[in-house]
Parts: sequence; C-alpha cells; structure tokens
Amino acid sequence: MADEPRWTQARSSRDIGRFVQKSRRGRGLSQAALAEELGLTRQYVSEVESGVGNLYITRLFEMFDELGIDVQLVERGIDGRD
Repeated sequence: MADEPRWTQARSSRDIGRFVQKSRRGRGLSQAALAEELGLTRQYVSEVESGVGNLYITRLFEMFDELGIDVQLVERGIDGRD
C-alpha cells in the first residue's frame, strides 16, 4: 500500500545509502537540495548514497554482526509519524 512506510534491514553502509537515496527521491529532493537543507555538501550526500564506508561505520556494522544486532530503517511519514 502507498500509505505504508518504506523500510529495510541495514547490514552495511551501502544498505543505508540505498535507503537514503530512495527516501530522498520519494520526497522529490535533489542531492543538492537535501545538502542545502542540512548544511552539507552535495558531495557528502552523494557519498552517503553510494555507501562509501569509513572505518567507523565498517566497525560499527562488525560489532552489530558479532552481537547479533539487527538494524531496521523505517521511513517516517512527512509529518514525522510512522
């Protein structure tokens, strides 16, 4: 259904990036517009969406895996409610 929030199981920075990209596009925002709203560079938004990892995020997902922690990303409605 169109009213149900989008969600995904995140197991890597790439999963997070794909979800961010789908959510951004679903709201009709360009990378530049999102970056401007957040005070970030478009390049940073692009790197997040591409799943560019760094040591911090890689280690974080390794800890999640070792401890049996699942990360679920859920897109809230535009008004902030699920």
